Amino acid sequence: MEKKNDNISENVRNALTELGNIGAGNAATAMSVMLESKLTISTPQVELYEFNELEEILGFAEDTVVGVLSLIEGDMQSMLLFVLGVEDAEQLVKTLLNQEVDWHSEMGISAIKEVANILIGSYVASLEMLSGLNLRYAVPQICIDMAGSILSVPCIEFGKVSDKALLINSQFKVGQKEINGYIMMVSEVHSFDVLLTKLGIGGIDG
Repeated sequence: MEKKNDNISENVRNALTELGNIGAGNAATAMSVMLESKLTISTPQVELYEFNELEEILGFAEDTVVGVLSLIEGDMQSMLLFVLGVEDAEQLVKTLLNQEVDWHSEMGISAIKEVANILIGSYVASLEMLSGLNLRYAVPQICIDMAGSILSVPCIEFGKVSDKALLINSQFKVGQKEINGYIMMVSEVHSFDVLLTKLGIGGIDG
């Protein structure tokens, strides 16, 4: 998708990329332990978007996906999303439970929630350690819907106070098992100012 709001300073972009690297990296390590398999993760993409652009960010807005969302509160407000395609959710559940279980059964959904809880907890703990901020996250909520609908949730949550969203987006893949997904941190722009100030960088506008 073509970026329409690419006006983040280089210092800010580098800092947020590093934060995304560490947060997603620690989350990936935790997930690798659960799956007993090496998990690779891409360099995070840090971009500024209009909120109405978020719904197309994955490139398959009308595809059904499994999304787990958690609101981060405390010294800053943001939202973490863990997004899987349906086939990837099915493979994840099989790998975790080591048996044939419908991914959308009570047991399957519980397994996905547990993975998401560990991923999100690891990501938030990394942010706290790096920044010294006091953060807390809500119990993750699972949604099964079109990708565009799931990504509209932060639009509704943060669109009340801003017209732009900052997104840190990491894609991951689990070895031979072909499980692909995304870990995203999204917020209205100036919620990141307190984080960047703590890191000695200044605000979003650099």
